[in-house]
Amino acid sequence: MQANQASVTFNTHEAVKALKSSGFDEKQAESVVQTINKAVNETVATKADLAILGADLEVQGAKIEALRETVAGIKENIDKNMATKADLKAEISSLETRMMRMMWLQLMAMLGMFVTMVVALT
Repeated sequence: MQANQASVTFNTHEAVKALKSSGFDEKQAESVVQTINKAVNETVATKADLAILGADLEVQGAKIEALRETVAGIKENIDKNMATKADLKAEISSLETRMMRMMWLQLMAMLGMFVTMVVALT
């Protein structure tokens, strides 16, 4: 707990009286009450502590939401890139098929020319 925050209300006078009535002497009762008071004020969250924590959680929540939006944008870009990659693969495959057809037609044309030349020479 920070020093500028409020502490928990603990009636030390009543606590000392209760301990004295149970058999503690003044010095023992005051020592026990002081120890308890210190422990309570160092470990118990006050309304101010909770308000600060709540404000902190709001800030962290906003940061998390901004990160979610960033991740969603990155995912969207990845999805677009993957779609583009798939389109490119399909286009490359189509080009390969057309090139193979053209090469086949050129081979057939060359073979036809070769046969024609052989027939012409014989």
